[in-house]
Amino acid sequence: MKTITVFIFLVSIWFFLVPPGIQGETPAPAGKKSSYTFSIAALTGFLYGQGEEIVYLNGTSDTYLSQLLWDMKPLFYAGTALKVSPVDPLERLGFFADLSLKSGVPHKTGIMEDRDWMNKLNEEKNDGLTHFSSHDNYTQGAFLLDLAAGLSLPLARRLVLQGYMAFSYMYFSWASQNGFTQYASEASGVYAPWDAAIPKSTHYGPAINYQQEWLILTPGLAVYIPFPYGLSLRLDGRISPWIWCVALDDHFLTEIQYSDQTSQGGLLLEARGEIAFAPHSRWELFLFLGYRSIQGLRGPTYTRKTGKTSGLVVQNGSGGTGYRVLDTGLSVKIRL
Repeated sequence: MKTITVFIFLVSIWFFLVPPGIQGETPAPAGKKSSYTFSIAALTGFLYGQGEEIVYLNGTSDTYLSQLLWDMKPLFYAGTALKVSPVDPLERLGFFADLSLKSGVPHKTGIMEDRDWMNKLNEEKNDGLTHFSSHDNYTQGAFLLDLAAGLSLPLARRLVLQGYMAFSYMYFSWASQNGFTQYASEASGVYAPWDAAIPKSTHYGPAINYQQEWLILTPGLAVYIPFPYGLSLRLDGRISPWIWCVALDDHFLTEIQYSDQTSQGGLLLEARGEIAFAPHSRWELFLFLGYRSIQGLRGPTYTRKTGKTSGLVVQNGSGGTGYRVLDTGLSVKIRL
């Protein structure tokens, strides 16, 4: 339901952003060509990377108590995109806007690894790894939305500069199950050094479910370079500190739910390249490759008991969220 609400809201923004004169509501007078074109695209591809969950020693420390890595290696998706742009971006200053929607295919996408450094709670000199576990990771749901609007400015015979603002929404839901744990021995609250030779304790069934919901606002800069024979290249870069993430972590064995509200100290870095071939004036084929990294984002953690002993929500510690993913795929665009 959240996804549908966000979709309707942002499609409304799309039509608000696109000036009425280029929404195609009034046909151009006979003999006069419109200076803008609309297009719709089908796309498919995959994400390859990881979502990250972090527990810090306290609200001001950068020391990890726990780190969980959720694989998307790979996560396949399908989607669609809408775009309005100048017919000839080399001709004059113009407006452009695009909206893309991607939905992940639920399937097993690798493993989830969980590492803990519990001796750091007691300021022990032996502050190395104490706990390790690995489980199969299933991506249960994924939805990505990107909306951008800006201006394109021709700078040379075959070079267009594009400046814009972009909004991104991402939602991921993962479930880990069927794996093993390796915990170092403990005496009086102090753990022995962890070693890979520690016997593995097999675990069957659900272990942890984890969700991330992201909101990102970022400026962007791109260059568009058309070549002869219908070929073109677009290079795009974004950087932003305006990132918000709400994460929910359910531990079934301990019946504890953790909620992280992270919005401080993070930085998004993103780069994307796109090669297009237009064998016909009405349609184009695109190959794209992008990388999005979000690191350093942190905020308060809230915990509550679940199950039969469910209780009040209590602030407890500091959490972090991260995201490092390669995005590659193929798109076919048709001009309307």
